[in-house]
Amino acid sequence: MNPGEEHPLPRPVPPLDPAPAAGARIVLIGPPAAGKSTIGRLLAVRLGLPLYDTDALIVAAHGPIPEIFASRGEARFRSIEREVVRKTLRRLLDEPAVVSLGGGAILNSGTRAQLRHPALKVVGIDIDADTAAARLRGSSRPLLAGDEDPVDRWQQLVDERRPLYDGASTITVMAAHGPPSTVVNRIVDQLTGLQRAEEYARYQDIPSKEGRDDDPAGVERRTDA
Repeated sequence: MNPGEEHPLPRPVPPLDPAPAAGARIVLIGPPAAGKSTIGRLLAVRLGLPLYDTDALIVAAHGPIPEIFASRGEARFRSIEREVVRKTLRRLLDEPAVVSLGGGAILNSGTRAQLRHPALKVVGIDIDADTAAARLRGSSRPLLAGDEDPVDRWQQLVDERRPLYDGASTITVMAAHGPPSTVVNRIVDQLTGLQRAEEYARYQDIPSKEGRDDDPAGVERRTDA
């Protein structure tokens, strides 16, 4: 290097948040029996965030979901669900939290529109048919009731909704193998990597001092270039 020759200093990396996922606004979606409620509860505890389970909120306000289906029909249940989901997702924009949605909430176009908000991290929870079969034994889920094999009906629902789940998810995590705590670890690892990448990208977009228009030295260097 010649004496007096100037070289720009390398841009420093942004300071690392030790637990960036703890400030996230997380929504769990996925098919029935995927374990969203259990995973959501453990994830909220892990990150120190509040949990809002929309199925639990519906039950608290309107009674058991199978009874709503039986006495009022699916259309009325979906209307109730949409209102609960709408309010919960709006609340999520005000504070970091974990929200667990029912398997069919994704069917509503208004819900899908809300999930596209850039502040939300939508985590798709997926399982395979064998895992679903083990979890559906003795299930009282209304959409899986009837003479049809519940696993076949489950697979039909998943196939119908797959494009909606995939289209709304920021990341997808397989929950078919291992305990729920392992799934939580996967979610935290992926969200941490994603958020640090976003932070680094934003940091790179901040103009350096030498490139500002009000910096005389910067103007002189551009003239010499």
